Amino acid sequence: MIKKAVLQSRSLLVLLCFFIITLHFGASQAAEPKVFSLDQLIAMALETSPELKMAEQDILAAKGEYKEAQGGLRPQIDLIATGGPSEDAQFPTVALTGKNTGVIISHDEGWGRIGVFGRLDFVLTQPLYTFGKISNLKDAAALGVEAQTAAKEERRNKIVLNVKELYYAYLIALQGKNAARDADAYIDDAGKRIKRLIELKAKNVDPSDLYRMDAFAGEVKAFTAKAESGSRVAFAALQKAIGLPEHEVLRIKETELPRNPPNLEPEEEYIQRALTSRPELLEVKKGVEAKGKLTDAAKADLYPSIFAAAEGSFAGAPDREKFDNTYIPDQFNHSYAGVFAGAHWHLDFGIGRGKLDKARAEYQKMRNTQEFAEKNIPVEVVKYYQDALEAGKSFTAYEQAAVGSRRWIVTAFSNFDLGIGTARDMFDAIDRYGKNQGEYLRSLYNYHVSLARLDYAIGKRTDMP
Repeated sequence: MIKKAVLQSRSLLVLLCFFIITLHFGASQAAEPKVFSLDQLIAMALETSPELKMAEQDILAAKGEYKEAQGGLRPQIDLIATGGPSEDAQFPTVALTGKNTGVIISHDEGWGRIGVFGRLDFVLTQPLYTFGKISNLKDAAALGVEAQTAAKEERRNKIVLNVKELYYAYLIALQGKNAARDADAYIDDAGKRIKRLIELKAKNVDPSDLYRMDAFAGEVKAFTAKAESGSRVAFAALQKAIGLPEHEVLRIKETELPRNPPNLEPEEEYIQRALTSRPELLEVKKGVEAKGKLTDAAKADLYPSIFAAAEGSFAGAPDREKFDNTYIPDQFNHSYAGVFAGAHWHLDFGIGRGKLDKARAEYQKMRNTQEFAEKNIPVEVVKYYQDALEAGKSFTAYEQAAVGSRRWIVTAFSNFDLGIGTARDMFDAIDRYGKNQGEYLRSLYNYHVSLARLDYAIGKRTDMP
C-alpha cells in the first residue's frame, strides 16, 4: 500500500510539473513578438491600405456608371398616380321645348356631395436608334471600369515599392549601427594600445595621439546616433505602412540586406515589359479609348433619337357617372392605351457644338498624355536599370575594399605594437575602413532600391493579394 501511495504521489508530481511547463511554454509563446519577412510586410500593407480601399470604391463607381449606361438601351417607364376629391355628377337631361329648342335639366345635387377619384398614367419608351448616343456611352463606361482597375493596380505597385524602400532603409540602418560598433571597438582597442605604449615611453607614440583618438571617437558616436535615428524613423514608418497596431511589437526576420545580386536581363527586355505591363499605360490607353467614345456620343447628340412608345391612362370616380364622348374626354372616368413611334430632336444654338468641341479637346489631351507616358517610361526604366548596374558594381567593389581595409587595420595594429608603426597609421586604416564600409552600405541600399524601382517601372506584380 505504501509503495502504491508513493507511486501515485510521484505520478501526480510528474503530471503537475508537466502542466506547469506547458503553461510556461504557452505563455512564453504568446508573449513572443511576431516576426515578419518582406513578403509578409507587403501582404499586410496591401490588406490594410486605405488607398486600395478607395481604389476599389472607384471601380464600383465606374461599374455603376456602366450599369447606368447599359440601362439606356432598355425600356423606360414613367408612372404617375394621382387622387383627390371630385364633385358627384350625373348625366344631364335635355328637355325639348320647341321644334329646335330645348333646355338642360341637371340631376346633380349641387355642392353638397363630394366624392373621390383616382388616376394612373403611364408612358413606356423604348429607344430604337440614337445614332450611337447610348452605345458610345456604354462603351465609354466599360472602358472606365478597365481604367479604374488599372489605376488600382498602379496604386498597389506604389504601396509595394514604398514598403520595400522602408524595409531596406531599416535594415541598412541596422547594418550601419553594427558597422559603427565595429569602428568604435577598433578605436577603443587603438586607445588602449596608445596608452600602454605611452606608459612604456615608446618612441612611436605621442600624447597628442590620444586627442586624435578622441576626435575619431566623436565622429563614430555621431554616425551611431544618425544610424539609430534613421532606424527608428524607418521602423515607425514601416509600422504605419503595414497598418500594425501600436500595441503590437514588430520584428523583422532578416537582419541585413542580401549581397547576392541577381542576374539582370538585357535592358531592352525591361523596356518591352514596361510598355506592355505598366498599369499607368493601360490606364491612359483605356482613358484615350473612353474619351474617343464620349466624343462620338457628343457628336451623336446633334442628331435625333428614334423611339417607340406606349401610353395609357386609367381613371375612376365611383360617385360620378361615366361620360363617353370621343371629342370630350372625361378626366375622372376613362381608360385608354396605345402605341406609337416618334423622334426626339433637341436643337440649340451652340450648346451641342460646344460640348462636342470640349470632348474633342479632352480626347486629344488624353492622347498627348499617352504619348508622353510612352516616351518617358522607357527613360525611367533605363535610369533604374543603370542605377542598379552601377550600385551593384559599387557595393561589390566597396565590399572588397572593406575587407582590404580591415586587413590594413590588423597590420597597422601589429606594426604599432612592434614599434615600427605610428598611431597615425592605425587611425588612417580605421578611417579608410569606416569610409569603405559606409560607401558599401550606401551602395548596397541603392542597389536594392534601384531593383525595387525597376520592378515598379516595368509593372512587375508579385504574388500578393
